[in-house]
Amino acid sequence: MRILQISNSDIQGGAARAAYRLHRGLRAIGQDSQMVVRHKASTDLSVAQLEWQAASAAAAAVEQNLALLQSRYIHHNRTPRSNTSFSLPYPGIDLSNTPEMLACDVVNLHWVAYLQSPVTLWKLGAIAKPIVWTLHDMWAFTGGCHYSAGCSQYQQTCATCPQLEADPFHLTEVILQDKADLWADLPLVIVAPSQWLADCAKRSQVFRNHRVEVIPYGLETEVFQAIAKPTAKQSLGLDPSVVTLLIGADDGNEQRKGFTELVEALRLCAQSEEMQALLQANRLQILCFGTPSPRLSELNLPLHPLGRIESDLVLSEIYSAADLFILPSLEDNLPNTMLEALSCGTPVLAFAIGGIPDVVQHQETGYLVPEGDIAGLATAIAHCLSHEDWRSHWSQAARQHIEQNYSLTLQASRYLALYEDLTRSAPPRSFTPIPEADLSAAPLLDLDFGSYFQQIYPPLMFQTLQTAFQTTHKQLRQTQRQLERSQSHLQQTEAELQQTRDRLTALETSKFLKMRTFWFKLKQLLHRSD
Repeated sequence: MRILQISNSDIQGGAARAAYRLHRGLRAIGQDSQMVVRHKASTDLSVAQLEWQAASAAAAAVEQNLALLQSRYIHHNRTPRSNTSFSLPYPGIDLSNTPEMLACDVVNLHWVAYLQSPVTLWKLGAIAKPIVWTLHDMWAFTGGCHYSAGCSQYQQTCATCPQLEADPFHLTEVILQDKADLWADLPLVIVAPSQWLADCAKRSQVFRNHRVEVIPYGLETEVFQAIAKPTAKQSLGLDPSVVTLLIGADDGNEQRKGFTELVEALRLCAQSEEMQALLQANRLQILCFGTPSPRLSELNLPLHPLGRIESDLVLSEIYSAADLFILPSLEDNLPNTMLEALSCGTPVLAFAIGGIPDVVQHQETGYLVPEGDIAGLATAIAHCLSHEDWRSHWSQAARQHIEQNYSLTLQASRYLALYEDLTRSAPPRSFTPIPEADLSAAPLLDLDFGSYFQQIYPPLMFQTLQTAFQTTHKQLRQTQRQLERSQSHLQQTEAELQQTRDRLTALETSKFLKMRTFWFKLKQLLHRSD
């Protein structure tokens, strides 16, 4: 079967890595899977990077305007509620007549923010092929946020977004309405990796009438292996008797990753008898990969930062060296780090949120704490530190659980079964190609808007440009005033330097005259003595 995977990236970011794993898994079971991405970071020849172009100078100008809208109206207009991505869905890249699209049997979309718009995705409906959309966050069915931070307005209208300080043009409501209207009749089948995300999609205004399936992520269990913990610790330069905690995230400053709560939990746990005993015996080490929160440095604990780990084999060794992986996420789908840790025989301690309870079985493969319960997290860490028998039992069960339920081969087989079902049961559809398509040319940046966004775009863009001009003008005035102050200070400094020069010159002249007078008098005295 010819399958086309479409993603913003192939291996940069958790969603991209999950999409790429599925692509590799399908090829491993003999399927002709091809991947098209906007940003390619791998060297895989089966992954193609898109090369697109704007149709005209005017189109390029609109693209710049939309980038300004993303920056001014969204990025600089966020509330403290969340700092997770919030993406404008325009513009998109029209892929409906590319050779890869026309040649495939099934299309599988992944994380396509900054790649597909409501309109370009609607145009894919003309290719007369099933379209599967694997969700990696909530963006597909919200007014722009990638995680709703507890808001449920995506189920109705997204009329008043709690993640934007001000939205006088009702941008989030307009975006949601465009998505709901344009995608209502598309042959879309939604796949969620977790039951939590599937339930969110089913309740959403956009996908409540679409078919929604749950297929968990898979991973390479032969790569993420359970190395004996003493051996893994020694390879990292650790004493095998040291109890090792592991934490990590791509960005520990992202609020939903829960590092603020983790820091507070570790601060509380440091006062417990269990952790104090290990600290006094020098038998505790905390490993951290990725970009940790700087607040971790506030703790007087043995923290060993590892930075970003590019090698899966090295990462597997790190997971295996850990006695416990702490995952403090407050909102998450099905974290790759959770699956990777469990596959390496490392139990996971986490808040019971999102898709985490789908995988972490409480007191079987790890330990779950009620959402946001910092004191409960601290107590759980202390208990896990002091119960080596728990950790040993969970470690064995974790590896077995992943092998049986989350292997890459199993995930690929589940997707293949879905693809085959869709190609068999899909009713015949007439294929309407885009007129005068040039398949040798690069796909065009699509600047068509949904009807609701089209209505607000002129006044919204005018205000955004006006605000940007006023801000830039204010910044220029401030820079001008700073330059004027600097110039005035420079002039004052030059005047003071000239005064100093004059004083030095006068002093030197005075000294010269005094020395001349002294020499003259000395000559007179010497002459008289002769």
